[in-house]
Amino acid sequence: MILPLFTNYKALPDEPLMERVRLAADERAYNELYRRYARLLQGFFFRRLGGDNEQAADLMQDAFMRVWSSRDKYSAEQPFRVWLLTIAYNLCKNVYRKNEHEQAYIESLPKEEPVTEDNTPLHLDSAAFDRALLQELSRLSEAQQILFELRFTQELSMPEIAAIMDIPEGTVKSRLHTLTQYLRLKLKDYE
Repeated sequence: MILPLFTNYKALPDEPLMERVRLAADERAYNELYRRYARLLQGFFFRRLGGDNEQAADLMQDAFMRVWSSRDKYSAEQPFRVWLLTIAYNLCKNVYRKNEHEQAYIESLPKEEPVTEDNTPLHLDSAAFDRALLQELSRLSEAQQILFELRFTQELSMPEIAAIMDIPEGTVKSRLHTLTQYLRLKLKDYE
């Protein structure tokens, strides 16, 4: 298939750009997608992998290498962003498998906070809430952290999250419900 010559790649939406990459190995279209998503993807890996910027940069490069090498598997019916985050999610799962000792450590962290004598609700600033939220998120399983990331940081829909995590949409909803209830309970002092 011959695609028409196009010069303004910045004006094209993601899916037509990826179609150009898929059908014609168009490096300019690929470079535009990289420009749009490299920072987002590196931030995703940075947050998912404990703040290791070097590892996040390496995985971001790996993800884009997979976009190029798997370009023939892309379907324009799926939003490019969802396809890219699916690749990223799978790379994270691979890292987690390689670092099982790290996963065991995370799971060994106590799930319950010690009971304090003072039950007076605290009214702290948003920075204190953010720190408390990050602390609670660090205690979650990797799957729960990714679910939180996809829904509340990446602001993806339930069907998009289901596609990325390869689980039914109902499972996404129930896991999100459980997760938000858990966080609400743990962060009740900040209401």
